[in-house]
Order: sequence, then structure tokens, then C-alpha cells
Amino acid sequence: MALESYLERFKKINGYKASAIMNFTGEILAQDSNDPNIDLGMVGATFNDIFRTAHEASDKIGLEACREAAISTPKGIIIMRCSGIKAKVHYHTIAIFSADGNQALAKMEMEKMIPAVMDELG
Repeated sequence: MALESYLERFKKINGYKASAIMNFTGEILAQDSNDPNIDLGMVGATFNDIFRTAHEASDKIGLEACREAAISTPKGIIIMRCSGIKAKVHYHTIAIFSADGNQALAKMEMEKMIPAVMDELG
């Protein structure tokens, strides 16, 4: 199954704008966008750096690496999810939604897709 097919889950969620699966360094492995103003290569790499910094900061205070981060703005939300730094395949997912998008459903879909994407990448 192509990685892009996993991103199809997000398209049905209210407020969807874009999503990507990246390796932990920020390289895009699969992407989808219905917003021409979102350059997922640049956005993914930028937010991946922020996410990896959160990994390190969380670990330094004894909480272990973060699994999820959400950045909320007046016009939208960026959700990042990690498969786990000790997982058999360490990858990140990013999903971008409008401010009124269903972020709860997006987070649930991210969680559900982790084992399948790890199997695909492994």
C-alpha cells in the first residue's frame, strides 16, 4: 500500500488542509494538500525542527521524548505526531487544519495509523 493512502484518512475530516509523513529528519515520504499556499517541504521541515527540539527538551526534564505537539493559531492548527523514538521505525506525521477543523478526530486517526505505517516503512 502506498504511504499516500494513509493520508486519505485526513481528507474526510472537517477543516483539512494538508498532511505528510516524514522520516524523523524531516524528509517528506508522502504528502497531500488541498491548499496551494502550503509548501509541505518547507513547512514540514520547519515544524519538524520544532518538534525535535521538543523531543530533546522533554527528555532533558525526565519526561521522555514527546509523542505529539499541536500549534494553534487564530487561523488553524498544526498537529505533529511521532511513532516513538524507540519504535521499530521512527517517523513523524504532520497534519494542518483550519481553526474550526476537527483536531480531536485528526489525533485519533494519527494514533490509529501508526502501526500500519510502521509496517509499511519497516
